[in-house]
Amino acid sequence: MPPLVTAAAARCGYSPVVFAIDGEAETASFTGVAVHVIRWGEIGRFFRLAHAAGCRHAVFIGAVRRPDFKAIRPDLGTLKFIPRILQLMRGGDDRLLAGVAEIFQEQGMSLIGPLEVAPELALPEGSLTPTESAGAAVNIEVAAEAARRIGKLDVGQAAVAVGGRVVAVEDAGGTDALLDRVATLRKEGQIPASGGVLVKCMKPQQDVRLDVPSIGSLTAENARRAGLDGVAGEAGRTLLAGRDATIAAFRRTGLFLCGIKPPEPS
Repeated sequence: MPPLVTAAAARCGYSPVVFAIDGEAETASFTGVAVHVIRWGEIGRFFRLAHAAGCRHAVFIGAVRRPDFKAIRPDLGTLKFIPRILQLMRGGDDRLLAGVAEIFQEQGMSLIGPLEVAPELALPEGSLTPTESAGAAVNIEVAAEAARRIGKLDVGQAAVAVGGRVVAVEDAGGTDALLDRVATLRKEGQIPASGGVLVKCMKPQQDVRLDVPSIGSLTAENARRAGLDGVAGEAGRTLLAGRDATIAAFRRTGLFLCGIKPPEPS
């Protein structure tokens, strides 16, 4: 996803500079742009490089794990932020990301969402692959409601429904771990041997610039292993990890992919 968004930003007229967190990103995937590898704790170095490159906007994209404090080696520029970061780490993901975004803005960089620079990667409304299976509409409705409810609690962004009932929801382990649990439930005979839908939704209170739900080829493969019929996400609020590649993966695995209408603002 990060290389795709970087390329889209360049097409929009930006001059992207990539800051890859050491151990979290594969820098070989980027071509034609400046790439800096930043270790956890090098906040001072990051802002020095960003300011030197004239960066005025920032986009957060890609998954990262919460760092092990024992592995962090703060530089001088980081020391002043440590008390604030420790406080943010005590909250959920939404609070942590919002706090980091605030720090960026204080340093003269406005935060913009990945869909602003890569609108072509947004999941459109409707079916992108063959028609959904029987019972899919009910499963989508049930799973979407569950995903939004756990999202409101800042737990996760996804849920799986089988046979019209929720069987698993996303937690800190992410979507891949959720689908692994569904596969295990099937092997143990706790849910039907096949069928069901994964639905991903943005958290109701979520900042649309941060942690946008995403669906890609790996989602299709893991959903197939979990025995699902398909995957749905909120149209215009879900990133496709490469539109053509993602659609091809869903066709290859025999699963449906569709975009559902987001709820009306309350």
